Amino acid sequence: MAAEYNESLDWFTIFRTYQNDGWLYEELIAGRLRQGWGAQGFGLLNPDGARVEKTDWEQAYGSRWDEDPSPRRFAILSRMLDMKRGDVVVVPKMPEWNQLTIAQVASGYRFEHDGDLEDFRHVVHVEPRSIRTFDYRADEDAYLVSGLFARANHRPAVSACEDAAHVHAVLRLMKRPSCTNSMPREALGRAAVDEVLKEAAESLRAKIDGWNGQRFEEAVRQAFRDQGYEEKSRRRFDGQGGDADIVVAPPANPHSLFLPEEIAVQVKWKQGVDEDDEHAVRQIVDWSKSQGSDAVKYVISSASEFTECAKKAAAANDVVLIGGLQTMCFLMGIASRYRDDWER
Repeated sequence: MAAEYNESLDWFTIFRTYQNDGWLYEELIAGRLRQGWGAQGFGLLNPDGARVEKTDWEQAYGSRWDEDPSPRRFAILSRMLDMKRGDVVVVPKMPEWNQLTIAQVASGYRFEHDGDLEDFRHVVHVEPRSIRTFDYRADEDAYLVSGLFARANHRPAVSACEDAAHVHAVLRLMKRPSCTNSMPREALGRAAVDEVLKEAAESLRAKIDGWNGQRFEEAVRQAFRDQGYEEKSRRRFDGQGGDADIVVAPPANPHSLFLPEEIAVQVKWKQGVDEDDEHAVRQIVDWSKSQGSDAVKYVISSASEFTECAKKAAAANDVVLIGGLQTMCFLMGIASRYRDDWER
């Protein structure tokens, strides 16, 4: 998005208009967000730029349509006068009934006096390059925001939302490309849980950055114990450079026929990316060869990523690499909930 919106935004506008209206959507993507109750003579500003008085506007409305407008109509429309450059607007049911469109305001309210439109002369300009469209169930943030549309206080044509959780969700959506695909409803719940687990893993990684190698190794050892593994031995040197910090046996289960008898682990506490992580792979491989061991070989690291050299060496020698947030999930006992896209 080329436009600069306010990262510290603490509110956004919900802007309802006629749903599934192709012309209104074409106008929106061209940068003109239009609102109804806008026939000629119904502008909210006088020629000198001052706000029109409510009584004057209602009188004009009554003389045009021979009826009194809703008592709240002028107040609702007048909220458009508070919209300014950098604000964010969310349009429900646009372009489809189950989609929302988000945009950044480029300039404030104006009323179109010229032309032959019968309505929709109230205009707020938006930045076309900022426009994002999402299915209501595109992801957790879109689903959260769409929940506002059924609430009584957000049913008027123009309303403001100041809830921090919803504001943050809208700001996150503004940073993503449009998505008009739906996630299954049950997947939205899983996505919310995954997000919490990811935050917990990131928090643990930050804490472990302040540890040392001995404390990290003990945490790995304890995680194996907590998950039912039997510790068969601690550090084993072969005297020739090979090394295994931990050797464990998997917990017994009805399918133990298919489990390895032993797992040998080299543990590395590192910050960031360990440029010498290939050494850990060599250590566990050399130990396995010198011992004639059939143990499954692991390198468990606190580093955020493995180098390409380490990955190639591991692939060539059947070594399993566990690092970054995957390591944190293992330590928390939720290794099965780790998602490899968390690191991207």
